[in-house]
Amino acid sequence: MRYKNKMLFTKVTCGLLISFLLFHFLTTEASSTNLSTEDVLDQYINDRIKKLGVPGMSVAISHKGELIYSQSFGEEITKETRFYIGSTSKTFTALAVMQLVEQGKIDLDHSVSTYLDDFTVSNKITVRNLLHHLSGMTELDYISSLPPHVGFSDLIEDMNKMSLTYEPGEQFAYFNPNYSLLGAIIESVSGQSYIEYIEDQIINPLGLEHTSVKGEVDTPGHLSFFGFSIQRNEPHIQYDLPAGFITSTSEDLVRFLEALRMKQPTVGVSSEAIEEMMSGHPFYGMGLIISDIAGRPAVHHGGSLPGYTSNAIMLVEDDYSIAFLINKNHLLNGLVFYPDLTNGIVSILTDQEPPSRVNYFWIYRLLIILFAATFIYNMIKAGNMIFRPVQKTVRQRLTAGIVNSAIAVAMIILIPFVVPLIMQRGMTWELAFFLAPDMIAWLFLAIVIHFLESTIHFGFIIKHYFKTKKAISKAS
Repeated sequence: MRYKNKMLFTKVTCGLLISFLLFHFLTTEASSTNLSTEDVLDQYINDRIKKLGVPGMSVAISHKGELIYSQSFGEEITKETRFYIGSTSKTFTALAVMQLVEQGKIDLDHSVSTYLDDFTVSNKITVRNLLHHLSGMTELDYISSLPPHVGFSDLIEDMNKMSLTYEPGEQFAYFNPNYSLLGAIIESVSGQSYIEYIEDQIINPLGLEHTSVKGEVDTPGHLSFFGFSIQRNEPHIQYDLPAGFITSTSEDLVRFLEALRMKQPTVGVSSEAIEEMMSGHPFYGMGLIISDIAGRPAVHHGGSLPGYTSNAIMLVEDDYSIAFLINKNHLLNGLVFYPDLTNGIVSILTDQEPPSRVNYFWIYRLLIILFAATFIYNMIKAGNMIFRPVQKTVRQRLTAGIVNSAIAVAMIILIPFVVPLIMQRGMTWELAFFLAPDMIAWLFLAIVIHFLESTIHFGFIIKHYFKTKKAISKAS
């Protein structure tokens, strides 16, 4: 009877999954024939953000220096709404460094310790290494746990305890503190704070009226829990400001990108310096990534914080600059869904068919169905183990108890080590929870289930021990 119940449960679950897959994964979209590019973009973006459950988004696009598209989506989101732009901040920092290089205040091939006396990790690391993420420092050996309000000097003191993972210049490894160190160098050679320098030399000359280096943000971020939005007030991490905590609007970002793409004098560097920013490392220049998007040559940089996502793109042969800002994030969104959104926007602008017609909303709903099914199934299983136990020997129960305990402990110990090796990025349990709270909840459910089953098996062993002892006592 129990076997039949399990089979019925499995069939029902599989049936539901297949139904959702067939209905929602194969959905077709309305034809965009005879619609203007602006209307097609509106239709496409609206469709995507609804399916992703995005609370707010801002998009701006320029072509040959002219703003051709600017829209905001979501309640209380306007064209002046500032979002955190995450690692897109690195492009601002790289430009600031190149300005100081052309002023003769920084030599890209001098050691970092030339400009920062207190930095002792290695005197082989150059400024150029920091810009290209070739410093040899990685999140496999260092993840900051400093409070948000501390400055560059505290970060440097903390970093001095770390070791190099690679020799400087040997291996690319994306490492946020590389750009925080660049912020400290900017302060050291300019005589201004990083905030003052960026305001005086980039924000004001370029007329970026709604860009801030002081943590001024107009919309809260959101975590994603099986597609549902959970509001999060992102902490402003001061020592990480040059790497990820500038705030801006999509129109300001496009204005910034256009100044770079068109090599305008207001950026404060020569066209040769801008070319150098857009080249060097095979795919990572200086605060800019060099790769194709939707088959078109692009120079770009995205940003990802637990509650925000950004993307800033220059299509170098098509004369477009594109920026979008979203006040929600998730590991799956950042790795799969938002890149697909980017490809779709670029495809529309370059007269290609937008990719992917998958209904992302239902991917998350499928996951929550699986989560619920896992929970229900295992609770029924645990209940049967306690109240309708199958006859097992002590040895069988001991083996099952040890195996379940080992699996649970292995999950707790190995996940923080395995994930960084796969992603080539450091990961803490806290960060993993913020980036994927649903997946971590699922993981902890699995851990609890294995511990519960182990406890039940050991409980029967203990019960058997005392029962046997009592029988022996009576017999004697």
